[in-house]
Formats: sequence, C-alpha cells, structure tokens
Amino acid sequence: MSMNLIDQIKQSAANFLKREFNHDIASDQLQIDATRKEFKGDYTLVVFPFVKVMRTRPEDAGEKIGAYLKAQIDDIDGYNVIKGFLNLELSPAFWIKTLAEKVSSNNWLEPAKQEETILVEYSSPNTNKPLHLGHLRNNFLGYAVSLMNAYTGKRVVKIQIINDRGVHICKSMLAWKMHGKGETPSDTDTKGDKLVGKYYVLFDQHYRAQVAKLVNDGMSEEQANKEAPLQKQVQEMLLQWEQGDPEVVDLWKKMNGWVYEGFDATYERMGVEFDHLYYESDTYSKGKDIVLRGLEKGIFFKKDDGSVWVDLSEDGLDQKLLIRADGTTVYMTQDIGTAVQRYEDYPDLKQIIYTVGDEQDYHFKVLFLILEKLGYAWAPACRHLSYGMVDLPSGKMKSREGTVVDADDLMEEVVAAAKASSEEKGKLDEMSDEEQEALFEMLGIGALKFYLLRVDPRKRMMFNPEESVSLNGDTGPFVQYTYARCKAVLRKAGNYQKQLESTSLEDKERGLLKALMDFRPMADAAAAEMNPSAIANYCLDIAKLYNQFYHDHPILKAEGAVRDVRLALTEITADTLRTAMGLLSIGVPERM
Repeated sequence: MSMNLIDQIKQSAANFLKREFNHDIASDQLQIDATRKEFKGDYTLVVFPFVKVMRTRPEDAGEKIGAYLKAQIDDIDGYNVIKGFLNLELSPAFWIKTLAEKVSSNNWLEPAKQEETILVEYSSPNTNKPLHLGHLRNNFLGYAVSLMNAYTGKRVVKIQIINDRGVHICKSMLAWKMHGKGETPSDTDTKGDKLVGKYYVLFDQHYRAQVAKLVNDGMSEEQANKEAPLQKQVQEMLLQWEQGDPEVVDLWKKMNGWVYEGFDATYERMGVEFDHLYYESDTYSKGKDIVLRGLEKGIFFKKDDGSVWVDLSEDGLDQKLLIRADGTTVYMTQDIGTAVQRYEDYPDLKQIIYTVGDEQDYHFKVLFLILEKLGYAWAPACRHLSYGMVDLPSGKMKSREGTVVDADDLMEEVVAAAKASSEEKGKLDEMSDEEQEALFEMLGIGALKFYLLRVDPRKRMMFNPEESVSLNGDTGPFVQYTYARCKAVLRKAGNYQKQLESTSLEDKERGLLKALMDFRPMADAAAAEMNPSAIANYCLDIAKLYNQFYHDHPILKAEGAVRDVRLALTEITADTLRTAMGLLSIGVPERM
C-alpha cells in the first residue's frame, strides 16, 4: 500500500476526531493493518481507542469515521465495520495506479538515505580453531542485520573483535610447541585454521588425561583441574606473552597468521565482509588501564590476593573478576577497552550491536552495567543481539573435543547437493561449465543461509543435515527458482506497455500487489527488531503468492491491458525478491 495513502488516511481520521470531538491525537498513533482474509476490505483502521471520546458504540464509531474517510479520499471505494474494526476497500483505479507507478519507477526499492552511524559486530572468533556451524549462523545473522540497517537508513560499520590472545590461544600454541615438530600449513597441505585447531583438541586430550590421573591418585576434580601441569604451563605462557617474551610472541604471531589466512578463505565463500577489525591483543591493555582507573575511583575493588573485581550485587547480579591475581586480564576487561575504543574511533556513533549467542546474555548485562558505572553516556545504547545456539541431533557441539560441524565442510556439502539436484533436473545445457559452477555455488550457499536465517534469531535451532541441503520446500532455492521464473517470463514477453490502461485486478493479482507494497514497512520493522527471519519468510510468502498467480492466470497468452498488468506484476515481483534476498546476502539467478 502506498505509504502516502496510509498517511492520508491517518491524518484524515485525526482531523475528523479533532473537528467533531475536539480530540487531539497524533496521526502516527492510529493503527492501520492489512484486513484479515475472512473479511472484505484491504486495510483496517482500529477504532476502539476512540469509542470513549465519541461516546458511542464501536460499530457506530466505525460508521462515522468510515463515511468521513470515503467522502474525503477518492481512493477509498467503500467500507464495512466489524465491531471496532473499520475495513476500508480501495478502488480498482488505486491499485492500477500503484502498479503503474512502481513498474515505471527506478527508485521505489532504493535504500533509504544513510544518516546515523551504528556498528554491528559479528563473527569474533578465537584464533585457536576453524569456524564451525555456530559461526555460520552468527556471521549470516550479523551480516544480514548490517545489510538490513544500511538499507533502512543507517550508516553501518561492520566489525569483528578477533580474540587473538588468552588462555585458549595459548593452549594451541603450547600443544604445537610440544608435539608439532615444526609442521606448517604449507608442508602438510592443511588450511591454517584447521592445523591450529588440531592442536587445540590435542591439548585438551592430554590435559584431560592429566586431570584423570590426579583424580585417580586421590585429588579432587576441582583441585586437579588447577594443578594439572599443562594448566600451569599454559597460564605461564599467557603471563610470558603479556610480558612480551620474544619467543612466545613470535610463536603467537606465526600461528595467528596461519589462522587468518584460513579465516579469509572461509569468509569469502560465506559471502561476508568487514569494514574494521579489532584485535583483543590491541584492546586488552586499554581495558586494563580503564579498570585500574576505576579502581582508584572506588568503582571496583581489590581482593587480598591482588585480583580486581566489580561488585554488582546491589544491581541483582554478582561479583565479577576483571584482573587476575597475576595481573593478566579476562574477556570482560578486553570488552570494556574495545567498546571505549570504538566510540573514540567513531565519535558520531549512535549504537553498537553485538551479535553473540544467548549463552553470553549474562556477560553483556555485566558489560553494559560496568560501562554505565564508569560514566559512559553512550552505554545504554549498546545492544546485544542474542540468538539461540545451534544444536546437533547428537547433542551440543564442543570445539575442544572436536565434535563440531566444520563450516568449510558444510559449505562444500551443500554446494555438492545443489549440483546433484540441478543435474538431476536437467535444463543446464545452455550454460557453460563456469556458469553452472557459479549457479551451484549460489544455490548451495543460498540454501544454507536461508536455512539458518529463516528461524527467529531468538530461538534455539536444531541443525538437520538432510534438511539443510534439501532444495525443495520452503527453502532459499524455492525463492531463487521463483525469481528465475519471473525473469524467464519477462524474457519471453519482450517489451510491454508500462503506462497501464485502466483495468481491474483479479483477487490473486491484487493480493500479490498488496503483499509487494508491504515490503518497505516490513523491512523497516525487521531491521528495527534485528530479525532477518522476517525477511526470509516474507520472501517465501511472495514466492508462493506469485506461483499461485502464475498458475491461475495466463500471462504470455493474455492480451492487451490484462497482459501488461500481469507482466508488470511479474517485473516488480522479481525486483522485490532480488532486493529482499539481497538483504540476506543471498543471490538470485537469471536462469535456473
């Protein structure tokens, strides 16, 4: 629906209430929704809030407002009232005019003007293992939220904090130093992040064996976890790193370099990118300085062993460690420094969105509260995009045990499935080998993205390998196929008359057009709610509506104005699907 007409209806209703009942109400406070399918009408104005002011029954209030609106607005053809709901029927001329405007315009789907700056953080991996299935959901989610916000008027800076230091990183380093025998990615023909991840798993295996032996010798498990020789060695290595030990720092640089090369290859195939990279090794010291200044001001406190803490018990939380007794820092300290650094780098910044799983909900409550206590005025604008974790049928993924679904392997699998399915269906003879490979990549990666994004981010999801590679049903390839079908129709039709002559629309034509006109408000709401699943499910709805229309109404065999209308609907359907899927970073093929 034309937003101008929505505004006109709201303003006219507000004017009526002011003139007849001396009731002031801002027009944007009036609620207009799509009319429910079981009732006649296109859009519904909720009149319950005005019944008391108008001193009448809901039905009579609806009749009075409806009569006024019909008299004032030419595009309203009729109305009916169901209790406190005023159902407005728009004229056939309005729908044809709307369709003609959209198909003749080159800018109705253009992004909004970018104004305030926001940062969206996603991915943020540790440099001790390759990216896995959980990282895929994180990256696809964060990148889609970035694209959605940019489309609806934000200047978005896409960022990640690379967790390149700490105990977990030292575990891989120590294991390679003890067992690696100098092997490198190049001489083992292994992707760098996978080689480092192998030693992270190896460390855990040897560490668990040491703990088990200590427990068997009579030590408590809690004490054994602390007293295991490998645990003490890895803590010592972290301390050496923070003190700048040349040998440790050189090993750290070498192994991180291997990981970055591996990450870059994975990100490229994912189709995600970043504008600014932050490194924990750069920001942890800033966080430590901020915490020490907070200690001097009495915001934090020091325990007898020299460790620094914050007491949040009065805020309903607990005490949180910020600096260990040996002077080394924790993730929270690094996050404090990184947040402050970002606002220094982007002085006009209005918001930071952290895309991190809901297992870290408590961490971000603590972080945002600490930032407020430190006096940063921007702290309340920080938001945690909390999403449900991805489970496997066999249980929870654990990186240190090697029980993860590797991101590279999974992407390879879905592309292979797309290839097998496409070859089975045929219709690829006109494509070159290069075009076919590009199509398989688009379909496979698109299927995976759509599978992970169409679930509400807040919901925990089960990853079903068979469903993820299926190209049938409510999937990304179904939407991609619908787009390709639209383009095939338009190619066969050639040029057509876009200055549409007056004609009426069939029910399914009008239903499709109404859904297409809902794209802008839907996209705005999805961006505000940080919910790409709304975009994905909208794409499915449009694809289904178009295919129903396509099957019920001849397009190429139609004649005159009717043919033009149906081709115009086909064209704006394709444009809308391409734009909407683009917000999910999913490509659509011209042929399929």
